[in-house]
Amino acid sequence: MPAGRAGILAALDLCVASSAVEKQPITESLGGRPRATEGRPHAGNKVKRFVVGLARELVNDNITDVGAMMAYYAILALFPMLVFVVTLALLVLPDDVVLQGLAMATEAMPPATAEVVTTQVVSLMKAAHTGFAIGSAALALWGASRGASSLMGALNAMFNKQETRPWWRRQVIAIAVTFGVAIVVVLALGLLVAGPVAGHWLADRFGLGSMFDTAWGIGRWAGAGLLVMVVWAVLYKFLPDTNAPFRIFTPGAIVGVLLWLGISYGFRLYLGHFNSYEATYGALGGGIIFLTWLWLSNIAILFGAEINDVLADVRRETSPAAAMLAHESEFKAETEHQAAQKAEDRAAQKADDKTAQKAEDRAVRDGR
Repeated sequence: MPAGRAGILAALDLCVASSAVEKQPITESLGGRPRATEGRPHAGNKVKRFVVGLARELVNDNITDVGAMMAYYAILALFPMLVFVVTLALLVLPDDVVLQGLAMATEAMPPATAEVVTTQVVSLMKAAHTGFAIGSAALALWGASRGASSLMGALNAMFNKQETRPWWRRQVIAIAVTFGVAIVVVLALGLLVAGPVAGHWLADRFGLGSMFDTAWGIGRWAGAGLLVMVVWAVLYKFLPDTNAPFRIFTPGAIVGVLLWLGISYGFRLYLGHFNSYEATYGALGGGIIFLTWLWLSNIAILFGAEINDVLADVRRETSPAAAMLAHESEFKAETEHQAAQKAEDRAAQKADDKTAQKAEDRAVRDGR
């Protein structure tokens, strides 16, 4: 047999094996079981993958340090955001509605933080009537968007995404998201005016009496929770460099909002019973409390993002398409291994035949 023939046969074996894998459907696993039942993900496997994956991502992404970094940028962006929102709100709403919305918004905050925010908003409302805040609204929007920019980088880290968008596009997205969030807040404040008016009109028309007051007392807080969910959905959709669809109700957003509310009220209770910040930091105690609350809030946002990211990974890893791809890859690897083994055996046999032929030729020459 010619020397190069073994190599040609080996190459043909590999080509045939690859063609068989690509052109013929694989109906059985390597163990002989139907492929429909091989590798089918179980609920227990999904839960285990999720828990292990979430723990790994929380450690690797170091959300506590990232949350601390975001708190610094958030405190720089918060007051420009207040300037812009108050200016926008006072263009269409009376002062008492803004103050009513402010009282609801600061309900979950620690008292020291609520006092800082309330004092600043009241001061901004006075300045807005003098025309000062209106003139600085555009500058305030730019300053507020810096907080969105810092969150953009943090969410990219949580979703394990490399930023590919150009600088100008990132700035446009940050400004647009900040403007959109401000509009949502103003619309929510408007509902504080329109809601009771429309509700009492409907209650009188259909003879519901005082039932609306009870429903409104519960419904406005449910609406506030929905508002927070919408804001978080906007942040998760547009800030990171992903192609994820826009969904208001995602597991990460729901858990994140509930965690944020729990952390806020828990921190509020802690300060009410064990507040040592003022004794430790003196006049800086209120600022330290505010910064700590921002840090905890950022952790809740990042935790929700981690949940969405890990769930997406689990769905991809346990999907039927992933199982099919894994089995096809396994079958292809096994087939290629068998073909390579045959080629190796053929080459070894060729070498043995050649050695035997040489020995036979040598014996013939010696006999002569």
